[in-house]
Amino acid sequence: MEQPPINPSGASSMPSGAASRCYWHSEVETRLSCSRCGKPICPQCLVQVPVGIRCRDCGRVSRMPTYDVSAPYLARAVAVAVAVAVGGGILWALVNGSFLRGIPFVSSLMAVAVGYAAGELISRATNKKRGTTLAWLAGGAVVAAFLVSWVARPFGFEIWGLLFILFGVIIAVQRVR
Repeated sequence: MEQPPINPSGASSMPSGAASRCYWHSEVETRLSCSRCGKPICPQCLVQVPVGIRCRDCGRVSRMPTYDVSAPYLARAVAVAVAVAVGGGILWALVNGSFLRGIPFVSSLMAVAVGYAAGELISRATNKKRGTTLAWLAGGAVVAAFLVSWVARPFGFEIWGLLFILFGVIIAVQRVR
């Protein structure tokens, strides 16, 4: 069977006078066909895509590979998030208990450092994948690191400390979102 000619709109059309039946609705006559595979399609079945009109099969939208996080990558991300939460929390507690405690904002800057580390390490562990699930993991790792540091060495914090923790969460989320 010869391919029908393609018109400038991107849709294939049948030669004049040669109507065909829709591939999915056999009772509907049509002069349209898919610009990719050539199946006859009716206006009810067509899918508008940037390159013209396609049938249901050819016009399916697939997820971008960058945002398609499979189970093995997700397991890696969870492992890294737990490691960052524990390791970052212990490091944060050590900084709070050391001589650096007297320097203003050092403890708060640890939130930013843990946030950057969480986002970057999760991104690298998942082969630079991105997505909402990874963003939640990265942000949760920062909050968990704060909780680990606070449980290991309780310390007082004020509004500035909470703002820096929020800033650390935002940095972590932006690295994988």
